[in-house]
Amino acid sequence: MRRLLAVSWEMPPMYGPRAIQVSRVLGALGPLGWRTSAICLAPRRGGPHWFDGAIEPPKDVELVPVASPEEWLAVRIGWRLAPWLRDYPDATRVWVARAARAALDVSAGGGFAGIVSFAQPWSDHLVGLRVHRATRLPWVAHFSDPWADSRYATPRQRSIWKPMEADVVREASAVVFVTEETADLTMAKYPDAWRKKVAVVPHGFDSSVRQAAPPPRDPRRPLHIVHTGRFYAGVRTPVTLLRALADLNEREPMTGVLDVTFVGPHTTEFERDAAAMGVGSFVHFRGRVSPAEAATIASDADVLLVIDAPSATTDIPSVYLPSKLVDYLPLRKPILGITPNAGASARVLRRLGCPTAPPTDPAAIASALGDLVRRWRDGTLDVGASFDEAAAEFDIRRTTRLLHDVLIRAFA
Repeated sequence: MRRLLAVSWEMPPMYGPRAIQVSRVLGALGPLGWRTSAICLAPRRGGPHWFDGAIEPPKDVELVPVASPEEWLAVRIGWRLAPWLRDYPDATRVWVARAARAALDVSAGGGFAGIVSFAQPWSDHLVGLRVHRATRLPWVAHFSDPWADSRYATPRQRSIWKPMEADVVREASAVVFVTEETADLTMAKYPDAWRKKVAVVPHGFDSSVRQAAPPPRDPRRPLHIVHTGRFYAGVRTPVTLLRALADLNEREPMTGVLDVTFVGPHTTEFERDAAAMGVGSFVHFRGRVSPAEAATIASDADVLLVIDAPSATTDIPSVYLPSKLVDYLPLRKPILGITPNAGASARVLRRLGCPTAPPTDPAAIASALGDLVRRWRDGTLDVGASFDEAAAEFDIRRTTRLLHDVLIRAFA
């Protein structure tokens, strides 16, 4: 067995996509011959990062929980008074020194082949950098999304993050992204020689999830559309979709035709928008639920929904491939992607045979919704062989094999 030292602030019992994804990856590395010790946050029971009903920790992975000052009341008050302190690079920075010491204590026993750090938060890479410099162990930095080029960052944050990102890319043995688009965007500002460090390993879905047999179709009941996941005010929101639903509702009352449900953090903030646009009778919002409950709600849908942020400019493709899109795949449901026409999500959805519409175009979204309603009524709303063929590439066993190969090359 090879020993792996992992850094991931977010792990069970915490709630969030990164806890789910990293747990899934580390668990799948076990059968490939890896024994992992993972440095992670020790959330205070009942505290801001604790969530009852979270997923179980991965088997055969040793968790090394490390408490953090970020849960201290005094620190949280300080951030309220000086929120700009969160930008160096994030609120988790106060955990870095403690996490690095814990990692060095674990590594002191020897026998580790190398380190892998998983962002976000970006502070995970600062832990990886410190441990790499102290131990000279080879190190893989898993970015997932863009850092200094993030669509969700302010210009000030980007200016702070750029030198941090450069240190990580310069010193890491390998750098992992989940899409080619993210790799291209991030690496465009670095020397060509650094591109040799890059590997693309997409998110993977849990291959043990199986779709239950669907109930007999009743075209008289509403078409049930579900979105699971959070929104970001001003960047990634359902507002354009709500406008499209309002347009449809003006042409033909949608109550009894559509039933749209949003589930996740920061979703209920848009309940007033739905009511103001006259669609509150068939658009519903629920706050945060457990991953298991979110999966159950998604499995009961007829159509699943992905919403991406618009691209910064029309000539730059969207780099984002939301993990929720990959989590939807084993359910074998049609997926509507409200995403830029050029980009990672649209590319995957086209291969799946699923419709897309730009997040800035309510008319295109309304047209896509109308087509889904027609197919539902006609009994032709389904997925086909192209869906299964494309989805198979995101099986966690396949994607983790790709990461295994990256680790082997980097640690050699």
